[in-house]
Amino acid sequence: MSKNSARFRKTLGLKDPRAAKRRRLSALSNGNDGTDKNEVEAIVADALLGDVHFFEVKWKGYSLSDTTWTTKNDLKNCERILNEYMRRRKKNTADLSAFYLLLQDARTNIITVANTVDAVGSPENFTYIDENILSEQIPRPCTPLFTCACKDRCRSDCGCVREQYYDNNGLVAVDPSVPLMECGPLCACGDDCVTRVVQKGSDVRFCIFRTRDKGWGVRTRQVIRRGAFVAEYVGEVITFEEAERRAILDAEQGITYIFDLDKSFPAGEVADFSIDAKTHGNVSHFFNHSCDPNMEIRQVFVEHRDPRLHRLAFFAVRDIDPDDELTFDYNPSRGSRSDSSTECRCGALNCRGYI
Repeated sequence: MSKNSARFRKTLGLKDPRAAKRRRLSALSNGNDGTDKNEVEAIVADALLGDVHFFEVKWKGYSLSDTTWTTKNDLKNCERILNEYMRRRKKNTADLSAFYLLLQDARTNIITVANTVDAVGSPENFTYIDENILSEQIPRPCTPLFTCACKDRCRSDCGCVREQYYDNNGLVAVDPSVPLMECGPLCACGDDCVTRVVQKGSDVRFCIFRTRDKGWGVRTRQVIRRGAFVAEYVGEVITFEEAERRAILDAEQGITYIFDLDKSFPAGEVADFSIDAKTHGNVSHFFNHSCDPNMEIRQVFVEHRDPRLHRLAFFAVRDIDPDDELTFDYNPSRGSRSDSSTECRCGALNCRGYI
């Protein structure tokens, strides 16, 4: 475990306990000896290196960026704090284990979950799904997008690939404003057709991880090439009226997962339907915002050509290295700050300071 845990902590950006500078502990002696010692406020993480158990300590009066590591022996007089941490850690481990099993049940054996920041367990009231759920009020499109009679893979003169939406490596090859059209269920071509990308699902290996100040986030565990499909945004497909009702409730909580399906409409027009991934979604539910994102969201058609019910898919806008967090711009069209803006914590060099 020691080799893997050291590499794992490096992946998550944590300090190596053996190299961490120590502070003197006032909680050990309650500060009654007159020495200048610091008080332990909480234990936020632990790690095992060989036979030595280290604990990451949050000091009273210091921020989380100033945590340091100490051994269990140095926490002898901090039994209450240590026991509380171990209790929370046990519950956290159980919650994350259950969440991990949920991900596996959802045909997602390429996802891992990690929390070395706090004792928060798995997200509450969240169900992992692989495809959109249409509410009863949503019409079921029945008009095929188009069909082709190509055998095996589509030919270059086939109408399905004439626009060259993807290259031979499955990388998107058109401007972001162009909707992506994929071969549908009535096409004769096989699963290896170059136009079948989003519908086959993602093969990216993800790590859902706990950040220090942005809740949950997602890292890639592999290289992702520019133009590659990363993940589809899925959730509950709801009407405009229901989206408006939920948006009011979300505003009170300061967070929303509603994506309007308005990419086919002229600017200023209201979408008929939206996707809400708050309680039902996939890995994209955990994607964070960045003012310098490495992904963009694209409009995709597969089963039909109803412009009101297109699918949403994330594609890489540049090469992404392993362990990089996957991000997109929550509101790329926002020009100036408004009363509804929230503070941005993306940390990008070009951060505009608000979302």
